[in-house]
Amino acid sequence: MPDRTDPTATTAPGDPTAASVPLSLTQEQLWVLDRLAPGNASYNTTMMYRLDGPFEADVLARALEQIMSRQQMLRTAIVDVDGVPRQTVAEDVAVPLTVTDLTHLPEDKHETQAQEHLRQAVHRPFDLRRAPLFRVELIRLGAERHLMALVIHHIVSDGWSLQVLLQEVADLYASLVTGTEVTLPPLPAQFADYARGQRERLAGPRGRALVEYWTKQLAGAPRGLGLPTDRPRPAEASFRGDRLVFQVPPELRGRLNTLARQTRTSLFMVTLAGFKAMLSRITGDEDLVVGTPVGNRDRPEWSALVGYFADTLVMRTDLSGDPAFAELLTRVRTTALGAFAHRDLPFRTLVEKLAPERAVSRNPLFQVMFILQNIPARRRRLELSGVTLTRLDDIRSTAIFDLRLDLFEFEDELRGQLEYSTDLFDRPTIERLVTQYLALLTDACSAPERRLSELSLGATAFTDGFNDDLGEW
Repeated sequence: MPDRTDPTATTAPGDPTAASVPLSLTQEQLWVLDRLAPGNASYNTTMMYRLDGPFEADVLARALEQIMSRQQMLRTAIVDVDGVPRQTVAEDVAVPLTVTDLTHLPEDKHETQAQEHLRQAVHRPFDLRRAPLFRVELIRLGAERHLMALVIHHIVSDGWSLQVLLQEVADLYASLVTGTEVTLPPLPAQFADYARGQRERLAGPRGRALVEYWTKQLAGAPRGLGLPTDRPRPAEASFRGDRLVFQVPPELRGRLNTLARQTRTSLFMVTLAGFKAMLSRITGDEDLVVGTPVGNRDRPEWSALVGYFADTLVMRTDLSGDPAFAELLTRVRTTALGAFAHRDLPFRTLVEKLAPERAVSRNPLFQVMFILQNIPARRRRLELSGVTLTRLDDIRSTAIFDLRLDLFEFEDELRGQLEYSTDLFDRPTIERLVTQYLALLTDACSAPERRLSELSLGATAFTDGFNDDLGEW
């Protein structure tokens, strides 16, 4: 058996009526979903790294301890007070670091065993009633070879939070190893302040104006998208999923950016328009609703906080009349600008106001998500005082939506990942969708004046970019 050190000891919160505050409205949505499907790990978010160099696990634990003392969300649990969720901060919580030593195994067994440990860490659900709602899994493969997974529940974090946490780990780890003093800037606020402020803002005229805008924007929106699936939709979603990683050819990436400049749009708008055009072609639908995340850190005091600030925007686009791709870009641009200008109505509130017919087999309002992230070079590799961290692909096997397309824009490449529900789709279908998407984008860049029906969905040699492995970012 491997030598396993686990100082994780979840701490139950104290009196839930004391020192507790309301959840934000976005947090409340996740709490409701957790109550509907307890033990579901779909809202675990993960960052995984390979560590090369003389890494010290005890120093990492000390760095995490200091970060937990300043970032209240890393000590927060969600409790039920007479049917109302509240967040409460535990004063004393053990650092959730697990170290697994595999050096006793033959080297050819390392990868298999390491991936199994990481999969268990990634897919193990959190009990929202117990803090902390994050954990770190460290696997030792050699004196200077480690793998690390940071797993945190979405209710206390978002994508920006992961970067905040990683940077603070890097700063404090280096300080502790070298004996130099690093003072992290004091936090002017905590997430609880944001949660209270959000409810206050939405109780006034701004809240009423947002509801009016979105009610009008989504009036008569379709209940679902007619995706051609390999199997009928089950009565209840299992949240089982998989993902296909692919590369956007460098030449196509350059042409996408050129088209964005020529049309006064953005790479987000061009790639979203292409995604919607492809979906329209394969479904026959002309009224498409797709979700996309938004950060909502619009005040400087929120920038250094760990917390769930992110929310979801609904992007509805009219594709009727077989428009030219350039015309579709104009429509997508109008939709996106309007949505971002009215971004501060929580998705939960929107669902409550629209009251769509609900079903446990699908998400309300939309079933397909689109995301474009710009990843600075410093986030691909990070130095920890002589240790190089290289980010690896996620290994989760869950899917919240029918389809979720993530595009990652680096300085030197554009990378994609199509996550899909395995209740609905087989792998060959997803490979075909990615190939059709890239083919359509290629044709649209060549002739944006062509109508959507004229854009090619023909098979092209993009499959070389498909990848299942723990590749580097």
